[in-house]
Amino acid sequence: MSESPERQSELLWGNEILVDPGNLQQGHFVARMDRPWIGTPFPLEGVLISDKKELDWFRQHCAWLVVDLLRSSNRYRPPRHSERWRSGRQREWSGYLSDDEASINVLRRARLDREIVSEAVAMHDLLLQQADALIASITRSGRIDSQQIRRSVSQIARSLETNMAAMVWLTRIKRSDQYTARHCVNVAILSMGLAQALEWQPDQVELAGAAGMLHDLGKMKLDPEILTKRGSLSDEEYEHVKQHANLGYQMLRGDAEVHPSVKQAVLEHHERPDGAGYPNGRDRVTLQPLSTLISAVDAYDAITSTRPYRKARSHHEALGELWKARDSQFDSGIVEALIQFLGWITPGTVVRLSNGKFAIVLRASNQHRLWPLVRLLEPDEERYRITRRLDLARYNSDHPEKPIRVAEVLPDDALEIELHAALQSEGSAAD
Repeated sequence: MSESPERQSELLWGNEILVDPGNLQQGHFVARMDRPWIGTPFPLEGVLISDKKELDWFRQHCAWLVVDLLRSSNRYRPPRHSERWRSGRQREWSGYLSDDEASINVLRRARLDREIVSEAVAMHDLLLQQADALIASITRSGRIDSQQIRRSVSQIARSLETNMAAMVWLTRIKRSDQYTARHCVNVAILSMGLAQALEWQPDQVELAGAAGMLHDLGKMKLDPEILTKRGSLSDEEYEHVKQHANLGYQMLRGDAEVHPSVKQAVLEHHERPDGAGYPNGRDRVTLQPLSTLISAVDAYDAITSTRPYRKARSHHEALGELWKARDSQFDSGIVEALIQFLGWITPGTVVRLSNGKFAIVLRASNQHRLWPLVRLLEPDEERYRITRRLDLARYNSDHPEKPIRVAEVLPDDALEIELHAALQSEGSAAD
């Protein structure tokens, strides 16, 4: 007997249903919930409820769950969740339902082809040129061409959704000799992507891009020896570095071309919801949303980049750090949204598979977060070369006796791979 239209609307993907934790039973497989898996006692791919202790954990910590009936040993179909996801929560978080069409899940439905990749590379190069020009101008004369930055950001924002996956891929390219420029570009791209995924208005998306480009400009006024120092900073040196937020704000303060929200985000991007940030100790009550967005994205890109005093950490480690510091150092809602937007495995991520091989992620799988579409990497003298595609979800469906999954997400610079060339190669192969 076929499902009624009402029953079908409850299902997320044929075999999955949104349920109230109070209706969860032992033997149910929990595929998703209203919070990231990081920080929980469960694996990233979900959990089969085996005892009362696990059952009680979900009932105590969650407002809703997604049960996968096909992966459950208990096939009892619970009644649907009594409340709609959007009730009592901001509309921006609606993507947690894993609706493939939800704005927050844009990377899940993204595709790469020659045209998209070509446009993304051109847009990225444009932003990088603007960042280089910005740094040179500040170093030379202390002046900023904010009008040109605004035009560039506006141009990119208009086409961002169609080339989102390629743009995010390009943020994974890290070069220590270009850290400042690339960091500004990466924060601009990821901030625009997140703002658009949260369904901010187009002008707000552009403001997020401008704030991302300008957030660290005050560092151009700092002592470069302190900025590039290897090892820990002294208290005096740290106080010197903390001045960059206010210095950047002062540089923009009298510029009529820069929106007041962007100036405020530059000033506040190191403020914290708990009031322990700098320069003014603002807290969650007084911080504007744009500032909290830039703060989280800035930290994410910094954690995944190699610095003079610290090696790059992986995408998963960065999300874990943000999650642990949610509601103290970072706004918890923005952290949740960033994790949902990027997903556990983003386009361009380098991974080690359970069979020991390395690969680059092309696209995440909707049903199985650890079974993405990848391009395999094979060692070739001192570097790795990109070889064939492998859809892990399809492969594992055909080979259930020995499935292959992502075993580890590596830092972006862990292997000798030219990610820029890899992206262009994938764009051509996808035609």
